[in-house]
Amino acid sequence: MTLNWPAGLNTQTFLDEYWQKKPLLIRGALIDFETPVSPDELAGMSLEEGTTPRIITQNETGDYQLEHGPFAADRYATLGDKNWSLLITDCEKHWPELLEWIEPFRFLPRWRLDDLMISFAPDKASVGAHIDEYDVFLLQASGTRRWQIDASDNPDVRIVEDSALRILANFNPSETWELSPGDVLYLPPGVPHHGVAVGDNCTTWSIGFRAPSNLDVLDVFSEILLDNLPLARLRDAPLSSSNGAEVKPEALAQIRKLWEQATQLTGEELIRLSGFLLTRGGVNLDDDVNDEAPAWNGDTLTWHSFAQVAYVLQDGEAELFVNGERYRCSQHFATTVANTTANIVVPKCLSDADQQTLTRLLNTGALIAADVE
Repeated sequence: MTLNWPAGLNTQTFLDEYWQKKPLLIRGALIDFETPVSPDELAGMSLEEGTTPRIITQNETGDYQLEHGPFAADRYATLGDKNWSLLITDCEKHWPELLEWIEPFRFLPRWRLDDLMISFAPDKASVGAHIDEYDVFLLQASGTRRWQIDASDNPDVRIVEDSALRILANFNPSETWELSPGDVLYLPPGVPHHGVAVGDNCTTWSIGFRAPSNLDVLDVFSEILLDNLPLARLRDAPLSSSNGAEVKPEALAQIRKLWEQATQLTGEELIRLSGFLLTRGGVNLDDDVNDEAPAWNGDTLTWHSFAQVAYVLQDGEAELFVNGERYRCSQHFATTVANTTANIVVPKCLSDADQQTLTRLLNTGALIAADVE
């Protein structure tokens, strides 16, 4: 299954001309698409423990309120038929069968995929004009949604004060489209947009691709570096007598030296920290992990829906990262297992490192038996 690109475009031209640069509307991106998730099923999911649903309502003065679930079933009886939206993140993790609809977007790195969020809204409802800090493909799943975007070079991105939803204070749309089932709108980070349901049965899938922010990188790196740094203090260069408050260039040079020592990474450290950073959002699926061989008889395997996976190839081997944990294995094992999203056929004649990695992944629940018909 692939995206039905507009005339003159293909995957590479999209990456060259649009990815993280400018929006793109793809009419009929998924031909004959019919959503496998109804609004009632979405509402049912929002009642389940372990899910992350939100309800956004808009009052008579136009202000938006945010509620976090899971919700009680009777919450929907009080909402009425206008001015509210239901959004559920990580839908592909709770409904793994939805992963097949993410396949058309697999031309992007697996570790960039964040989640599939599904939203429902009655006629004329919205969640307000806002921006996202990640790349997103907005797939219209059922009904119709009107999207407006501000594609200007310098959009106004000021937000309403004290807004938990980061609603834009001023929204000046430059483009307007109505999307039908199978249509996709791609938006790079930072593009102001506003979606409004048109008619009944409006559900939209948001397939989001995250990238670590500067703050994410500094947060992860500083935490781990602090654990590994030897204790060091500022050492004075040769001093001359002075009673003043001036910070001499020699002192600044010593402070710079401390900073450079604290932030210098070897290639091995950079790989380890990067792998943790890019897969740490996954869930540790089994707290009682051991290294004993699991009961596995050569079944076809698949990744648990909550597993986040990435690898780095170097020196004929691989560093495999799953949910923030590092594993050493062969390049063949990493590329065969990590690049497959379903029905993984494990390579034969595993090395000791590969077997140890496989055992660990099975025992943590990151790899599970596939349901092969």
